[in-house]
Amino acid sequence: MAEQVTPTVPERLAAADDLLRGAVTDAGGLWSRATVWILRITLEQAIDQLWLRVAPPLARCSMRAQLLALDVYIGAEVAARISALWAVLSRAGHHHDYELAPTVEELRGWYEDTVLLVDRLETVRTASR
Repeated sequence: MAEQVTPTVPERLAAADDLLRGAVTDAGGLWSRATVWILRITLEQAIDQLWLRVAPPLARCSMRAQLLALDVYIGAEVAARISALWAVLSRAGHHHDYELAPTVEELRGWYEDTVLLVDRLETVRTASR
């Protein structure tokens, strides 16, 4: 049986960057939504890693509950930014016939926000309360 390997946060960010730079040529018209989903999964993975370090039981909660709990560990401002990014990525990842796909500028901004916020999540080592 083949061993499952979960990509790391940096590997996921590199994959999203490849899509944004056009280095992946076989994604066709799906590259923008694929980028969105990779970014959201990356953010969720970074949140999971935070919980494993500071409060393992929180990893079993819903994402909504996890997002609400973030402010205790990372501060209200950063927690709000993470929640807002997660929400926009969740919305953008779903196709709606009446909406255009995200633009490269939007995707690049979300990518940069993800990189910044993942870095902030990685700096939390112990519970602040």
